[in-house]
Amino acid sequence: MSDVPSAVVEVAANAQTVAESSGSVWPYVVGGIALVVAAGFWGYKLVSRPTFIIKQIRRRNLKAMKKEGIESSEATNDLDRLLTAIEEHAVSNKMSGADMIKLLAPLNDQNRMKSARDMYLTMQHIAREVGNTRLAGEFKGKSSGVKSSSKLMAGLFKRAGI
Repeated sequence: MSDVPSAVVEVAANAQTVAESSGSVWPYVVGGIALVVAAGFWGYKLVSRPTFIIKQIRRRNLKAMKKEGIESSEATNDLDRLLTAIEEHAVSNKMSGADMIKLLAPLNDQNRMKSARDMYLTMQHIAREVGNTRLAGEFKGKSSGVKSSSKLMAGLFKRAGI
């Protein structure tokens, strides 16, 4: 006699039959990979939109300004107006996120921004580049009247890494 009960032998035989009849797993693997690639492509398209990038920049700037205690300052409002103008320009010209970031590149140039006046002149340059001459004129007027020794400008320079 055998030590293995007959019920175990029957279960093992049935389990082997089920495993053999289930087919290949490769269609599931290929389908999973295709799903991950499609989700990655969709995510990249979402992240590369100008509206998403501007929203992230605003959130990061607001967080830094709150940390400095100057979130309701005139310079913050001016930067927000510039970002709105850039976003409108990028959406109307159907620019990608990378093309729009090239418009903002002068604001990240530490060699170019030595004082508060330089910051406003850079913002004026960007406003002209996107075709908003009214905003560029406002920034030109503010560039001559801004004090570089104020707490606001010190916070903005700290934010810019200067």
